[in-house]
Amino acid sequence: MDIETLHNNICSTLPSDLVASNHLDEDPTSRWKLGKDGLLRCDTRIYVPKANNLHLKVLQYKHDHILSGHFGQNKTLRQVRREYVWPNLRTFVQHFCNSCVICKRTKTPRHKPYGLLQQLLIPKRPWNSISMDFIEQLPPSSGYTSILVVVNQLSKQVIFCWLCYSHSALPQCRA
Repeated sequence: MDIETLHNNICSTLPSDLVASNHLDEDPTSRWKLGKDGLLRCDTRIYVPKANNLHLKVLQYKHDHILSGHFGQNKTLRQVRREYVWPNLRTFVQHFCNSCVICKRTKTPRHKPYGLLQQLLIPKRPWNSISMDFIEQLPPSSGYTSILVVVNQLSKQVIFCWLCYSHSALPQCRA
């Protein structure tokens, strides 16, 4: 699709778009202006209505074009924002770039390779291996503000200890 056809399609769908109809009236103080070419502009950028897959066609023109080279999300967003504007533009570009098959196939991952998963050893007896965690900053209940959670890793049996922190004493446990 060439740029002239795209702009003609945008012009033809402007009267039926709700956002565009709010800005079509000539207000001299508004950032929105209707150009001589029939395109509604916000500052200098062309407003693209949500009709006839025009958002998708603009992105295909900017992202999939032979000269554009399948840029990533940020560069594609910059390219589109130079000339076009519509609500939720950033999320639309993110979804489009994440679903691009060519980008997924050709772009190398930039994260560290995933390590091998290793299973934890199974304890030989109950309470031979435990895990502990604190739940802190709870609202006071009978003077207690924290809970110590002790879990038996073999049977998943749990012991909860209520803890009371005072500034003058060490934590006291009540099981």
